Amino acid sequence: MPPTRTPRLKARVAIEHDGQILCVLHAKPDQEPFWCLPGGNVDNAESLSDAACRELLEEVGVTVELDGALLILDGPSVDAVEVIFRGTITAGSAAISAASGDAYLAEAQWFDRTSLPANFQPASLRHLLSGPTPLAALQTIAVGDWRPS
Repeated sequence: MPPTRTPRLKARVAIEHDGQILCVLHAKPDQEPFWCLPGGNVDNAESLSDAACRELLEEVGVTVELDGALLILDGPSVDAVEVIFRGTITAGSAAISAASGDAYLAEAQWFDRTSLPANFQPASLRHLLSGPTPLAALQTIAVGDWRPS
């Protein structure tokens, strides 16, 4: 019997502004650097939406309003179950915060939707984000008892 996998639970936020998507660069010494959406692990007794907002403030110094959950990622391409929210920045300007405590976050950058980096992870999400439909027009899904206002 193969070993069982206990995936981590993560919350990430897709933020689009003027046709650009906010991404963060992860650069760990033991792996190739990659870009992804900002976000991270959900703490014990923390809701998905609270985790998403906390992670954005910690990682890139912005306060966000979540507009809904877009996607749940699970499978061999991600070592986690990731809930991707759509969000809007309500305060701050995106930059890597030294206070984040994550030494592997190297950079925050806005990318044109049509030219997301080739090393954006996971690749399946890259294809969705770079598609012709604006994030604001994508259908949201319900997660838990979270309801859009």
